[in-house]
Amino acid sequence: MFHWFWRLLYESTPAEFRSAFGLAESVERLRKATRRSVFSSLGETAAVGKVSEHGVRLQRVIPMVGNSFKPFFVGRFEVRDGVTVLTGRFGLLTIVKVFVTFWLGMAFVFAGGMLLGKFSSPNPVPPFLAFQPFLMFGFGIALVAVGKWLARNDVAWLLNVIQGALGDQKSGAADVLANADTGAGPRTLKVVSIVLAASGAMALLGHFPPGYLADGNRGTGRALPMPAFGDWNDAIAAGLLVLSVGIWLRRPWAWWAGFLVIAISFVGPLAAMHPQVGIGPPIAIQVIFGVLALGVSVIWGLWWYAQRKHFMWANI
Repeated sequence: MFHWFWRLLYESTPAEFRSAFGLAESVERLRKATRRSVFSSLGETAAVGKVSEHGVRLQRVIPMVGNSFKPFFVGRFEVRDGVTVLTGRFGLLTIVKVFVTFWLGMAFVFAGGMLLGKFSSPNPVPPFLAFQPFLMFGFGIALVAVGKWLARNDVAWLLNVIQGALGDQKSGAADVLANADTGAGPRTLKVVSIVLAASGAMALLGHFPPGYLADGNRGTGRALPMPAFGDWNDAIAAGLLVLSVGIWLRRPWAWWAGFLVIAISFVGPLAAMHPQVGIGPPIAIQVIFGVLALGVSVIWGLWWYAQRKHFMWANI
């Protein structure tokens, strides 16, 4: 059990790549096969990170997917007997290991304190409170395990990119980056379709809580309309259902309509913050919220623009 836990959190896998090129060219080829910022990979999966002669740190970045427990490759270039070698290890980042170790350590200390208090204090600790630290400890382990399972293919993917950049002609890094999302694209659209369909269905079903059928539109159970759109809620909900079908079928009109949804998502909350009956947040709060909302909308817009390649434009 202890060995499994140690491997889960602290184990790293050594790796070494012999380049077919000189040091300067090897660095340049790997730099071209990867990207420097996660924002440059909003449209497709990419290897992202720092590449220099003195240090390499790469991760696999999947658009709109965050995972603190995925493996990173950390290494450096060396020259041995005239051969350029990239040597390093795959594993969790040090800061992640420190954070999880602190989390689990504090949970273990609290668990011990709770147990001592339960059995020795004249006022015993309630059972549920006594076992909460154990739940935190188990949640921490489960979080790491699930994160690593979701990233189980990242090492092989990064290996392919690095090998291709450093001379393996059978698995060129350019081909890897170009085809990385070939199978993942439709799955991404299906997830978007399901989310939109669920949102539209929930908005429509919100009209029929207990008491609605008996009292009609004036019933006390009727769902409150969105302040920004009022009676347009039904039309928007129906539009989301139609749009979800179009995205599932990869229709070009659905791609264009996606930008309309992003725009509505940006304007709606701003309109909802507008003071009503003399009550509303300060103008400074509204401006700050608007700037943040605009930034989020731009990021989602860039990501949605990159999904254009998955739609069936040849059919129009």
